[in-house]
Amino acid sequence: MSMNSSEGRINQERTVAIRSDAMPQLLGQPALRFLSLRGEEHLGKLYTYELLLRTPDDFHVPLSTSANLDLKAMIGTEMTVSVQLDGIGTGAEGGVGAGGREISGLVVKAGFLRTEGRYNVYRIVLRPWLWLATLTSDYKIFQDKTVVEIIDTVLSDYPYPVDKRLDVDKYTVQGESTRNEPRAFQVQYGETDFDFVQRLMEEWGIYWFFEHSGGKHRLVLCDHIGAHRRSPSAAYHEIRHHPEGGKIDIEYLNYFSTDESLRPGRVVVDDFDFTRPRALLVTSNHQPRETNWGEGELFEWPGDYTDSKHGDLISRVRMEERRAPGTRAFGKGNVRGIACGQTFTLTKHKHEEANREYLIIEAALMLTEIADESGSGYRYECNNELIVQPTSEVFRMPRETPKPTTSGPQSAIVVGPPGHEVWTDEFGRVKVRFLWDRYARNDATDSCWVRVSQAWAGVNFGGIYIPRIGQEVIVGFMNGDPDRPLILGSLYNTVTPPPWDLPGEATKSGFKSKTITGGRENYSGIRFEDKLGAEEFHMQAERDMNRLTKNNESHTVGVNLSMGIGLTHTRAVGGMFSSIVGGAASYAVGGAESTMIGGACALNVGGAYAIAVGGAMSTSVGGAYALNVGGALSIVCGASAINMTADGTIKLVGTKIRIVGSDEVVVQGSPLQLNPGCGDGAGAGGGGGGGAIPPIPLPSFFLRVTKPILPPPPPPPTVQPPPSVEPPPPSEAPPPSETPPPSETPPPSETPPPSEAPPPSEAPPPSEAPPPSEAPPPSETPPPSEAPPPSEAPPPSETPPPSEAPPPSETPPPSETPPPSEAPPPSEAPPPSEAPPPSEAPPPSEAPPPSEAPPPSEVPPPSEAPPPSEAPPPSEAPPPSEAPPPSETPPPSEAPPPSETPPPSEAPPPSETPPPSETPPPSEAPPPSETPPPSEAPPPSEAPPPSETPPPSETPPPSEAPPPSETPPPSETPPPSETPPPSETPPPSETPPPSEF
Repeated sequence: MSMNSSEGRINQERTVAIRSDAMPQLLGQPALRFLSLRGEEHLGKLYTYELLLRTPDDFHVPLSTSANLDLKAMIGTEMTVSVQLDGIGTGAEGGVGAGGREISGLVVKAGFLRTEGRYNVYRIVLRPWLWLATLTSDYKIFQDKTVVEIIDTVLSDYPYPVDKRLDVDKYTVQGESTRNEPRAFQVQYGETDFDFVQRLMEEWGIYWFFEHSGGKHRLVLCDHIGAHRRSPSAAYHEIRHHPEGGKIDIEYLNYFSTDESLRPGRVVVDDFDFTRPRALLVTSNHQPRETNWGEGELFEWPGDYTDSKHGDLISRVRMEERRAPGTRAFGKGNVRGIACGQTFTLTKHKHEEANREYLIIEAALMLTEIADESGSGYRYECNNELIVQPTSEVFRMPRETPKPTTSGPQSAIVVGPPGHEVWTDEFGRVKVRFLWDRYARNDATDSCWVRVSQAWAGVNFGGIYIPRIGQEVIVGFMNGDPDRPLILGSLYNTVTPPPWDLPGEATKSGFKSKTITGGRENYSGIRFEDKLGAEEFHMQAERDMNRLTKNNESHTVGVNLSMGIGLTHTRAVGGMFSSIVGGAASYAVGGAESTMIGGACALNVGGAYAIAVGGAMSTSVGGAYALNVGGALSIVCGASAINMTADGTIKLVGTKIRIVGSDEVVVQGSPLQLNPGCGDGAGAGGGGGGGAIPPIPLPSFFLRVTKPILPPPPPPPTVQPPPSVEPPPPSEAPPPSETPPPSETPPPSETPPPSEAPPPSEAPPPSEAPPPSEAPPPSETPPPSEAPPPSEAPPPSETPPPSEAPPPSETPPPSETPPPSEAPPPSEAPPPSEAPPPSEAPPPSEAPPPSEAPPPSEVPPPSEAPPPSEAPPPSEAPPPSEAPPPSETPPPSEAPPPSETPPPSEAPPPSETPPPSETPPPSEAPPPSETPPPSEAPPPSEAPPPSETPPPSETPPPSEAPPPSETPPPSETPPPSETPPPSETPPPSETPPPSEF
């Protein structure tokens, strides 16, 4: 340094210079000059340089002035220290590579230090601009970004240059699934910007250093040895080693030592990906050093990756990190032209292996200016220390920056896109807005998909609930890692209050959902009320409810059960259905009701039984029909009535009583009275119907009124008898319909229909009775007049006497009477169609006298012919009253045919008149027995005829009636005596009677 007293200022050439745009000025010159520099730089670490600067040694500048420089203007500005290099030396080889070196940094600290002689000393601290990142911390979420993209985003807030010398493709590895981005969700969790990027770079094998030039310092990011360069000055590409104690006129290293250390040789990492729970993500990297015990293995979990390819990268970086310190070297010298991050080659070292290329991973520099006592100027002293690593080894920063962990669960708000109330993915995950995320937009971009903990989770079974947008949830973190959030539950707040008002309804608990976009009352749920005395289990389905029980289900209700159905109730039972009511049962149907039973139906009423029909009522029986009344039986139709009592009394009451037998009418009784003067109700009624004859007592006799005119039914009917297989006859039911004659009391009129007998629907035939009226022959209503005989129903009880028909020993045929039930003979009704003879019936119309048919009563024997007509006897439901006969219902079973009897009934009687002669065919009588099928006559309701059941016993002969077609044989009527056997028919007939009723 030289001084020009004439100018009064310092004017000197200096080796070290200081530059700064904020440098204070004194007398138009920089107020601070270099005194000393001390600092160090390290790969991946923030450097620090400490400068001691002094004010000018000038008497024109008072110490008081130079001691009060404004240093605040310098804080945060960049300052550069320039060092002039000599190159190799000042000798013959001097000047080679001469140039300069710069050291730049931000002034982060400046202060007055002390006063020395004629100047004041200041202390300045320089740090790299990256140090500014230590002054900012944040909570921030980065989604679907690579580590390099995250670093760029963070550093973009600082206006300084960054040079990325990276193998970028390595950090954008495409894994086995598009879900597995390297950093799908990364959180800066309360860390400074520096700690955050530093931690990421340490995890991924990135390191950095600064290059100084042009008055600036530039950050360099690298991940491989090829990113490093040699010194800009060629003089420092090779550095000589020269032992201490000797001096040469060049820059050199006077100390250099190498170290070898024992390091692990394998690193294994593993992790778990819930999207592929069975995937093997374990990876390893093996790079042992050639030493003993070099096979040590380190295992890390979790590796913080979800794809095996990413795992390969992580395991390799971890292995390189552990292996790098295996070979290191330390050197000292006066080499001022080399810096951290540069490479050089060592030469002239006695240890040959030490002479190789090295990477400077750490460098310390000390420059001190010393004044030349001769006054000719200043000189400086330079010392530096180096830590280097062979360039054959990859450098990795050790993971020294700790990753933050959460100290417990946190609250968050579920978010989603506008217009949605629920937003989830295929795993039931949702997105949330963390309360610390000040950059959140309260939409689906606020976080990654966050898994939701469930009470139970299995293979397509378990429980699940999806938190809805706006709900507050509790968020925990796997292993305390902020990058792995997990929803643990939900919380209520004033915006999302509980489903029940608290604390007033604190005794209630349960589960309550909410209809999407619905109101408070639009929900499905289960509620439990635990208040003593008011315990309740409440269940609600906002719309449909479906329940499936794959085996048994049992319900027990201790008191009452009430069920209200707004529209339709359908129940399907694949097997049996049983319903037991311990008390009264009430069943009300507001509209129509239909019941269909595929099999048998039984109704057992222990007490009274009543049916009230407001309109019409129709009963159709396809087979036998039996009615068994233990007490009195009464049928009332306006002014008409039929009354029966258990003692065998039958009473017909009506303004007009008409009995029509298209074939014949048999009245049997002893004694038989017409219009007796007793004046009892029966007599009165009878008088009403038979005023043509004055009341007179009559001796006991049988009254038989036949309609000889009626031709005997054709033998075919007899064929029907063969169908003794009475069931078939039923099929013949049409003929049986003729059986209805028994019922004929009503049907009588229908007698004409007999021809219609086919319509066995017979029930209708009864209605057809009017048409019968048309059948003048049928007009043989006289038989109807015989209706009174029905009143004789008691006689049916007498049917036993018919049993007296010992001759009926032939009764066997009667037994066939069941066959008679086989209305087949009735089928002969067709013959009735032969009504022409019936036309002769008109005389029968005179039937009133025939009612006198008492002789016919004698007919009993011949009545066997009547028996056919006695299809009516089957109708003699009265016998049925003789429930015992009903047991004979078997014949009734033939009743089916009888059902058809109604129509036939009408014809049969006529034809039957002749049949009596056919007693021979009695065998055929069985068919007549089928007349019991007339029991089907029951439909005819003409129960009265049943009273005639006694004659039916004779019906067997009638069955023979078919042969009777051989009317001549009627003389054979004697055989009818066999009719007694038919009397056995009564039993069958009894079956019919039930049906009739």
